[in-house]
Amino acid sequence: MKTCLITGGAGFLGSKYCDFFLKNRYRVLCVDNNFSKLNKLKKRFKKNFFAYQCDISDNNEVENLFKLTKNYFVDVLINNAAIDAVPFSNLSSKSRFPTLENWDREINVSIKGSFLMIKFFGENMKSKKKGSIINVGSDLSVIAPNQKIYEKSYKNYIKPVTYSVIKHAMLGLTKYFSSLYASCGVRVNMVSPGSIKNKQKLNFINELKKNIPMNRLGYPHDIFGVLKMLASDDSLYITGQNIIIDGGRTVI
Repeated sequence: MKTCLITGGAGFLGSKYCDFFLKNRYRVLCVDNNFSKLNKLKKRFKKNFFAYQCDISDNNEVENLFKLTKNYFVDVLINNAAIDAVPFSNLSSKSRFPTLENWDREINVSIKGSFLMIKFFGENMKSKKKGSIINVGSDLSVIAPNQKIYEKSYKNYIKPVTYSVIKHAMLGLTKYFSSLYASCGVRVNMVSPGSIKNKQKLNFINELKKNIPMNRLGYPHDIFGVLKMLASDDSLYITGQNIIIDGGRTVI
């Protein structure tokens, strides 16, 4: 049985990925820093599901995680952890800059955390000369956010610069390690979903749809097929790619 490790596995999309890989007969190692969400998933998923609380931005905690899971060779590593920039409308004025505390926290989780996971689990793949690393990006890995989309539903909200910086940096991380590991049988790719439906306001959905040629938001199952391909031997000659799943939004 192959093993898939998913960071941020207790979040909205992370839990969907866990469910998908379990149904495809993978052993799933779900890593998250949210204890209560992990416990809920442990009750929901039982067979072949293992939950680990870990701050992936901490080198010692990731090293300990690697030791705890040493009985399982991680065939597929999905770097999904991120602090999502959820729209809100309670600002008294438009805030164009995140606090330095938020800047450090968000970049530490996504970029530093993904790097540390590759440092331990990717290097183990390299030693075994096999494995697939899938970084999770966004359509904002290749475009800038259209701030006008938020105006009707979230009057004072501005998509923060941190989110764009992180998603562009994930692409750099992907290209770097894909080149470094290419001769070792380890593939490193990225999937970049566009907007995924998740209880957004109707006005906001309508504004988004105007920018999407397919005229709809994505669903988690729209991502599954690409994940399955990149995790399997069907993609043995694919590395360093950013596969954008956005209904055509980034082509116009």
